[in-house]
Amino acid sequence: MSDSVEGLIQPELSIKKSRNGRGIFARRDFLPETRIFEVTGAYITCDEEDDIDETTRANAFRLDEDRYISPQGRMGDFLNHSCDPNAKVVKSANRLYIVSIKLIPRGEEVTIDYSTIITSDDTWEMKCNCGADDCRGLIKKFSSLPLKTKKKYRSLGMVPDYGLRSAMMAAI
Repeated sequence: MSDSVEGLIQPELSIKKSRNGRGIFARRDFLPETRIFEVTGAYITCDEEDDIDETTRANAFRLDEDRYISPQGRMGDFLNHSCDPNAKVVKSANRLYIVSIKLIPRGEEVTIDYSTIITSDDTWEMKCNCGADDCRGLIKKFSSLPLKTKKKYRSLGMVPDYGLRSAMMAAI
């Protein structure tokens, strides 16, 4: 597959075969807290009434309480999950970015934990096939994570504010 997505050359990233189809791989080292790329795409609401196919709905990134970004055909469409991720989703100025949480060496796949962007009001879940030593076997909402994992993710800034508000409201 070509290293270009949506007609744009990605000199620091490549899309290639991974454990779960195709994934995003680093073409250089990324130090911790380095912005890797912006998640771009169409804005959708994912309401049950919306005429959106399930693949688009499942691959969307939550932007806030009501809106999602569908990265279909763009770089974010190839971002895979890991129960031991090396990156996170960061919201800044109403935009989403993928940012490293630890050193990502050249040649390593860039991954996030999908549970960090699935809030208490989301119903989506899927079997996990990440291969991590501590794989949970099922990807579910943030509130379902073990307490130790939630604390770690919060300390690393891996959970967008809307996700934390949602988790706190679910606990009430």
